[in-house]
Amino acid sequence: MMKIKVIIPNYGMNRNTLDEREAMLSRSVSEGVKISVDCIEEGPAVVQSHTDEINAAVPLIRQGSGAEREGYDAVVVYCFSDVAVSALREHVAIPVIGPGEASLAVASMISNRFLVITTTEVNIPRTYRRLMSSPVAREKMAGIKSLEIGVQGLRDCPRKTMENLRSVIRGFQKEEYFDAVILGCLGMAEYGDPLMKEFGVKIIDPAFVALAYAEMSVRLNLGG
Repeated sequence: MMKIKVIIPNYGMNRNTLDEREAMLSRSVSEGVKISVDCIEEGPAVVQSHTDEINAAVPLIRQGSGAEREGYDAVVVYCFSDVAVSALREHVAIPVIGPGEASLAVASMISNRFLVITTTEVNIPRTYRRLMSSPVAREKMAGIKSLEIGVQGLRDCPRKTMENLRSVIRGFQKEEYFDAVILGCLGMAEYGDPLMKEFGVKIIDPAFVALAYAEMSVRLNLGG
């Protein structure tokens, strides 16, 4: 049986919430693939800055390395910022998947122009600098917009999150051409299907993309 470890670089999440993530993410992989979701054992409660990324990195590397020793076949770092993905790859031989990186790979194949939606406006510069290191973003990214909802609020206030997603997409359609949207925080996972039907654009959900990419990487023996 294939086993994929998902590590959320947030500290202090309760087991019920983690189990809900496991159930949600199971729909993105084949039957028989086991998904195990955990959060870091110390560090920031959420990742919203470069400082948070640095503080999350060491416990994430420690747990990712432990997952390989425990027999997991791949690790997914559950954050659009791809926290410590490159560093963790230096410590393990199994595939390490970053949702941001995987989503850009998908966008390069299925979109002509894409919009990235992030949490709050203060997060736009950090997201922009990171994404513009990718030639995919430099060629195809139409822009980055924010919902003005923090990471925790995305799951705590689903109605507000959906309202703001609709508003952002509707407003940007009046400004720019784009045929795909990347949900630029994994707290937006599972919001995509109704938006795809309503606005006629492809919704790239990094949570599901990353899990599917991890399974593919294992099946094709594409470890580090």
